[in-house]
Amino acid sequence: MVSAAEVDSDPALQSLKARIAEELDARGNSALEFEGEVSVALIVRLVEVQLTHHEKSGWRLTLPRPIAAIMQLRPSESSLAAFFLQGHIEFWTMETLRSSVSTPLTEII
Repeated sequence: MVSAAEVDSDPALQSLKARIAEELDARGNSALEFEGEVSVALIVRLVEVQLTHHEKSGWRLTLPRPIAAIMQLRPSESSLAAFFLQGHIEFWTMETLRSSVSTPLTEII
């Protein structure tokens, strides 16, 4: 996770945010015009989330519904794994994590 202050102070993140905004503002002229894979992937690179602290239940991360749908998260059924890397957090579904570690290294290389 990247804070809004980090985005505002980092030129590379500001550039990424601007590119994402351009893609979101771009509208096709026809229902038959499809976005490229790169454009679709770019749009989900920076997603605003809500992190709140609850006294009784601890911390809660709220993802936007479209992101939860992309990750195929089901309320009260899905579990996420959090990786802390260089001051940032990366979230994986348990299914994705299991499949990534079950592939032999020889098949990846």
